Amino acid sequence: MPYTTSEVDGYQVKNRETGKVHAKSTSKSKAEAQVRLLHGVEHGMAPRTTSQVAGLTRGKSKSRSKDKSSKKTSKVSSQGRSNNRGRR
Repeated sequence: MPYTTSEVDGYQVKNRETGKVHAKSTSKSKAEAQVRLLHGVEHGMAPRTTSQVAGLTRGKSKSRSKDKSSKKTSKVSSQGRSNNRGRR
């Protein structure tokens, strides 16, 4: 799709065909980066999340396997919290 940047109260990224505005009141460099991102997504690129960029998650897998001990501790801690409410 053809995207354009125009200077309107900063810069704006707009789709010429649909008229949809994807970014507004941004800097010129950020507007150009947004156009590159939109072209990439259009051609099958899957953008990374902020936590993936920062290296806080592992690869592409969304589910992590938890061992049985972590499940037990989470149940105990949640029960402990609920039992302590209103007893002060």
